[in-house]
Amino acid sequence: MMKRIQLILVLLFCVHTAVAQYDPGAVNYGFVGIKSFGLQNEVGVGARVEYAFNCYTTFIGEYNRSFSVGDEEEYEGFNELAFGVNLILFNWYPTTITAGMSYVGNDSDFFEEIEDEAFLGFRTGNFNHGAQIKLRALHQVSIPVHIFAELNIKSLGRRYDTFLIGFSYDFNAW
Repeated sequence: MMKRIQLILVLLFCVHTAVAQYDPGAVNYGFVGIKSFGLQNEVGVGARVEYAFNCYTTFIGEYNRSFSVGDEEEYEGFNELAFGVNLILFNWYPTTITAGMSYVGNDSDFFEEIEDEAFLGFRTGNFNHGAQIKLRALHQVSIPVHIFAELNIKSLGRRYDTFLIGFSYDFNAW
């Protein structure tokens, strides 16, 4: 009897984890609010496009803009671009935990001062290049709308690590 219950639980778990983060072929558009770990007053906004290649793989392209709120010192902020892929780690429908890797680049002038401390990063002209690891919790609110929280650890240095909260919308879901 106990083996049957265990088998049923395993089968339910497998069926439960088979649900995807997005439908295959879905293109989602989203907006994010960003808090940087680097500076106390640094925040940002961003936009992203996500393409679900299959049920488990999502390609992400994003643009973020950082700026300072209430900072007395002059701070111009910087632009950032990232292109990467996320894969499902765990799926408890309607919530999915994903992780991924991305190329990341920005035009921050501050990187020149900390370039030697960066784990993996280099500068070409006025643009900095590196990598990032993404960890995201994605929750489906309704069929076309997802909300998420995301942690990005960047090889350019802790100064550029970020926490994001945002939403994405699939215009083709209806």
